[in-house]
Amino acid sequence: MANTGPQTIKYPELKEIIKRFISYFIGQWKLIAIITIITSSVGLIYGKLQPSSYKATATFIVEDKSGSRGGGLSGLASQFGIDVGGLTGGGAGLFDGDNILEIMKSRAIIEKVLLSKIEEDIPQKGQTIADYYFTISGMDKSFAKKNITSKTLNFSGLEENSKHTLIQDSVLYLMYTAINKNLNVEKKNKKSSIITLEVSSSDQVFSKIFEERLMKKTSDLYIDIKTGNLSRSIEKIQRKADSLESSLTGIYKKSFELDNSLKLLNANTGIKLNTSSSEAATRDKTVSNTLYAEVVKNLETLKLSLINQMPVIQVLDAPKFPLFDQRTPARYFMLIGFAVGFVISLFYALYKYTEN
Repeated sequence: MANTGPQTIKYPELKEIIKRFISYFIGQWKLIAIITIITSSVGLIYGKLQPSSYKATATFIVEDKSGSRGGGLSGLASQFGIDVGGLTGGGAGLFDGDNILEIMKSRAIIEKVLLSKIEEDIPQKGQTIADYYFTISGMDKSFAKKNITSKTLNFSGLEENSKHTLIQDSVLYLMYTAINKNLNVEKKNKKSSIITLEVSSSDQVFSKIFEERLMKKTSDLYIDIKTGNLSRSIEKIQRKADSLESSLTGIYKKSFELDNSLKLLNANTGIKLNTSSSEAATRDKTVSNTLYAEVVKNLETLKLSLINQMPVIQVLDAPKFPLFDQRTPARYFMLIGFAVGFVISLFYALYKYTEN
């Protein structure tokens, strides 16, 4: 009857088996060398073909002064019948919490950045960021087959709020999609109010310019929402103040002429004068002075409140040249290829050894 129980192997026998396998494995050094050279070469080539990646990183905080310092101004303005809180606080909630993280990644903001022109002193100065990205991203080569070039797209002629053609809108959407994948906005520490913005691309100039312009466009949007109503109110009150000042100048001039006429007539004691015109002029002057003083007070209060809203985005750290290539060095891929080749060789040798 055959023994079906578990078979055991003694340590000396196991040691001898391992020793013979090692000898066999070393004897296959040509095969091992060929496999490891092939896999190492593949890893090296793969590493060399990886596109460059330059990351521009900035940290900032959204500074909202209206909540902490607006109380005194609001109280002062309320004495003159002006609701500063209603003028400045309508858009505050838009930037509360983590909303700004999504706003900076929105299509509207990114397209505004793309359609803005490069102002930095570089060879590409004057062209739009969209034209620059169209070239460095390789989109120009892929669209050249369809006879679409940067000239036919004419991004430089587009305004932020102008209507786009179907092709322009499609290309801008493709740019937005590609950039959004390499755009990261987050709070590294949930307990902190510091926000980190990271922009990665194959071109270090684009990464830096796009990051800086994105910060500016977001700040401009915040200022417009936060202080837009207040700025328009200041313009209206300024026009009223100018009108009252002009009127007051006319009243003073008329009053001065009337006073001179009365002085001349008063020299003749035989003439009885009617002083009602002088009294009316004095009354008009007093009323106009009072109105002008109140308007100027309101105007200065609103100007102080407007100043109190800015700056809105405080940059703590901005990217500087040179930006370093973030891609993994090719030698690491070569080492990985060598390790993979060695493991493949080991298992192949084990397979051949057990077959024999």
